[in-house]
Amino acid sequence: MYYFGYCTYLLESELRKYLPEALAITHATAVNHQIQFRAAGDRTDRGWCHLAHTGTYGKSAQGIVFEVDAAHLADHFDDFDIVFLTVRGDDGRSYDCFTYVLTRPGARMRPPRFYWERVPAGLAEQRFPADYQREVQDIFDEAAECPDFDRPAPSGPPGRSAASR
Repeated sequence: MYYFGYCTYLLESELRKYLPEALAITHATAVNHQIQFRAAGDRTDRGWCHLAHTGTYGKSAQGIVFEVDAAHLADHFDDFDIVFLTVRGDDGRSYDCFTYVLTRPGARMRPPRFYWERVPAGLAEQRFPADYQREVQDIFDEAAECPDFDRPAPSGPPGRSAASR
């Protein structure tokens, strides 16, 4: 089964917390999608990465196709749903993948520092083009400030609840 990883899941150490068996296949592009930073529904405490597909015609989001165990289709994270999409691999192939998106994307809002820093680190680690890295930075900069940007990262291993991530 293929998974389309974007944002924090591009950082190897973060990916391994949730998908330890993931095998990278290729960099890929989700056409008519865009990375956005949004609150979850009506929450006002923080933003998350979201792969938007509404109002994104002509845009594209970049990520990596990973081969993962199909058992991940049973995973559940607070405020997120599993969706399916087809992406174009840099290897010239199309891949039918699943990924996680916000269930109810709210206002555009930055995530806390500990979460945000994983995004540019992953883009750099995976050697995404500099212009795409700047695009993601601009999207982050345009979002509303996180009310608790400097909150500490949750202690312990990440869980399924929003409080533990």
